[in-house]
Amino acid sequence: MSFFENTRKPVGLGGKIMVAMMNLGHSPVARWGLRFLELTPDAKVLDCGCGGGANIKRLLKKCPQGIVKGIDYSPVSVEKSKKVNEAAIAEGRCTVLQGSVANMIFAGDWFDAVTAFETVYFWPDLPR
Repeated sequence: MSFFENTRKPVGLGGKIMVAMMNLGHSPVARWGLRFLELTPDAKVLDCGCGGGANIKRLLKKCPQGIVKGIDYSPVSVEKSKKVNEAAIAEGRCTVLQGSVANMIFAGDWFDAVTAFETVYFWPDLPR
């Protein structure tokens, strides 16, 4: 797998490097977008394609009594996301799951907001 193929589904050492780069490189756009997201302090949020977990961490700050869940289909991304958010996971405010956005198991009305940062172009059957 080429280094840049790791943008789709990070694997191995190259994937670990890519996830760290994404946490930094996607930061300006994510910070800009999150300025427009109004959340209550106890909001429940899902981050689809959570990557390295940087945006989960930002979302947890926006809703300090809330819950943020993340889903990603890359084991490398899930591992990094869990490490970045280990304190919130230990507090029961965060969960990171490995899985595809095409097969999510969440109730349709459980979340107050759902986010996806620089990931939808990788999703299978985007309109669905």
